[in-house]
Amino acid sequence: MTMLRRRFSLLALTASMIGGALPAAAQMPTEAPVRYDPDHLPADFHADRRAAVRAAIPDGAVALVFGAPERQRSNDTNFQYRQDSDFYYLTGSEEPGSALLLVPGGVDVEGRRVEEILFIPPRDPAAEVWTGRRFGIERAEGQLGLQMALDNTKFEEIARRVLSGRTILVEDLPGGVAEGSDLSGQLAVFHEVAGRPDMVDGPPSPNVDTETLRQVLTGLREVKTPAEMERLRRAIDITAEAHREVMRQVQPGWAEYQIEALIEYTFAREGAQYTGFPSIVGSGENSVILHYETNRKVTRPGEVMVIDIGAEVHGYSADVTRTVPVSGRFSPEQRAIYDLVLAAQQAGIDAAVGGAPMQATHAAASRVLLRGMADLELINGPQDTQGLRRFFMHGTSHYIGLDVHDTGFYGALKPGMVITVEPGIYIPEAEDIDPKWWNIGVRIEDDILITDGAPVLLSGNAPRSAEDIEALMGR
Repeated sequence: MTMLRRRFSLLALTASMIGGALPAAAQMPTEAPVRYDPDHLPADFHADRRAAVRAAIPDGAVALVFGAPERQRSNDTNFQYRQDSDFYYLTGSEEPGSALLLVPGGVDVEGRRVEEILFIPPRDPAAEVWTGRRFGIERAEGQLGLQMALDNTKFEEIARRVLSGRTILVEDLPGGVAEGSDLSGQLAVFHEVAGRPDMVDGPPSPNVDTETLRQVLTGLREVKTPAEMERLRRAIDITAEAHREVMRQVQPGWAEYQIEALIEYTFAREGAQYTGFPSIVGSGENSVILHYETNRKVTRPGEVMVIDIGAEVHGYSADVTRTVPVSGRFSPEQRAIYDLVLAAQQAGIDAAVGGAPMQATHAAASRVLLRGMADLELINGPQDTQGLRRFFMHGTSHYIGLDVHDTGFYGALKPGMVITVEPGIYIPEAEDIDPKWWNIGVRIEDDILITDGAPVLLSGNAPRSAEDIEALMGR
């Protein structure tokens, strides 16, 4: 009996005991087939990524990628599991205790010659009653499209045969692995076969290459495929909707955590699986803290609030920031800073063209901020870069994708890259600053697709201009 059916059965029993009937809204719904979210990346996407990695592996080498370990939160409770981004990129598997072995040219295993083997935990019906169904090797091969999937209990046997005498391409090895877990055993075998059982605490063995695989995956992940863009656009749209919900509903007296709850409810309602990072909701004095995550203050009339959030859809995270006036309208000083940051952001977006250096967005935004802050007499002239650094102390752009600060080379911009453009001004209380400017923090961040032509604003569904924000809040 499902929990839903049990709930209605108990309700019906209670109603019969008191001589009543179920209210109309509580009638048993019509049974419907169980449906799970099907919108994962297709198997051929991951197969193509693995093929690209295999093609880049030097002769005589193999690549080994470990999944993320489960991590203990406290006592017998783990943090919610999230797979390692590179491992997910190559496999689509979200199973802990897993490893992927890529062998260009192939290796004979159990009567088959294969170039890729996914090691995953064996199914355990008794454990699945408590923790949910595991994927199992049959589904891994059938649904994920792997050439071969094996129980991870066979990792030691295969690894000793395949890794010995070869150059092994690995990235950063997972840390914080619980002793006695599936992954700890696989890592121990790797260290032994690689010739350095204490490799975690010392330099790698000569037959371990820790750079090539990182470079290959960074090059692949930097430019997004159409399949990736579908998930990323969805994450961005959900994030923009959450910003609109805040603008529609927030009022002075709401606690930051209540606003965070509204945001993350909207994420879940629209189908996002996670937040891409802890939601930042900073009002008043907290608006000038770049990565404020406590979210416990109660908002007050007249404050501005920086909201930096990102929904995650099948691994891909948005990153969109808006600054809103808690009372629905900006004060003259808040509006002056807001309009300046918006102008700087637009200059940065205009600079985000294919072939330009990644730093072009920061240079363009900084030029606007220097002039504007000088006009407001908050810095000593348009050449006072050190003075600007006091109020604008971070970069303007980073990649987004499977990680909110996604991997990339930070060189020339290429079509298919997705970056943020996010200048800001943060004015704390200080003796040498006129109090009318105190605790005005403004950051405006949007997600931008690089193309062969003009940059594409992906997050424009979240109002950007002060006029549009005030209009939506005024409704």
